[in-house]
Amino acid sequence: IIYYYYILFLLHKSFLMLSTAQTVSASCPLVMTPSSVVVQYGDAFTVECNSTTDQKEGMGWESNYKGTGLIEADHVQLNSEKVDRWAIQSQCYVNLNNGTQCSEYLPITVYKMPDSVSILHENTKQPLVEHQDYGFECAVANVAPVKKVLVTWIKDNNSTVKECLTEESNEKPGNCRSDFTLSAQKTDNGGTLMCEAKFDFGPMGPNLQPIRSPVMDLQVLCKYFDHVSKFSSDVTMHSTNGKLTLDCTAQGNPTPQYNWQVPQPTQEKVGSEPILDLKGPFSGTYNCTAANSQGSSVKQFVITDAPSKIIPSISFICIVYSCIMPFHTVPHQEALPELLQEYYSSCFLY
Repeated sequence: IIYYYYILFLLHKSFLMLSTAQTVSASCPLVMTPSSVVVQYGDAFTVECNSTTDQKEGMGWESNYKGTGLIEADHVQLNSEKVDRWAIQSQCYVNLNNGTQCSEYLPITVYKMPDSVSILHENTKQPLVEHQDYGFECAVANVAPVKKVLVTWIKDNNSTVKECLTEESNEKPGNCRSDFTLSAQKTDNGGTLMCEAKFDFGPMGPNLQPIRSPVMDLQVLCKYFDHVSKFSSDVTMHSTNGKLTLDCTAQGNPTPQYNWQVPQPTQEKVGSEPILDLKGPFSGTYNCTAANSQGSSVKQFVITDAPSKIIPSISFICIVYSCIMPFHTVPHQEALPELLQEYYSSCFLY
């Protein structure tokens, strides 16, 4: 019986020792400054590892790059004057007096800025056509690590963030791409499109400036015949002071051509310009057609209260000194020569 209780005592003591060893290992007395590293390929970095306990035999760095042996000290450094590899695994460790060892992993990210960022489009030199869909690709070349890259598409003042897709699975430089679909609208004509690549290292990482693609100017073939004059549709106008300007200016791509259809008396004044200046206009309907390769649009002006005719010519014969003298277009007696006024009553109209 005494032997039985002695065995139980030894097992209990061993259990307490094992529990104590696991607790020490779970809360490793190490502090690293900084706690993570993001470094550009070719640059230098230094990390200080400090032990918060004096119950230790020594400490050091285990690493596939610039590791150290066991050092009897309270702190140890991991130094690199020039990073020349893409994947670095490092951890700081401490050997405790109770025979256990614990360690802390140091995350190290080595990056390289992209060589170029550009937009690829199969019809780069061709204008887009309204109401058709087009695919664009943002190509990011020779960047590392690819998995940390985000692409932002910027169309005019609107932006969309997307992943940069790649088949690369390691930390070495590679290429990635992001796709963007545009449904061409008339409002896109004259707009811009570009993309930018930027690393996302999280809230604790450096905030590096993005690399942008050249700006792509968008050209969209569109009807877009919104006449920009103050009259947006068919209008009725009243002439004043014998002058009137009709504005048929429209927008479109290609630039629209104009054709006027007007009442016959003003036919000789009409050109192919969007603005028609009338002096002494005639009442009637004026139609302006704006047209390009994408379609046409008609704007109508209706003019009222304008002179509809010229005072007709009046012919008369006046007998003066036995002579027959013809006159034309004499609307008032005051317009006759003074010499003939006294004989006006002897004239008869026909």
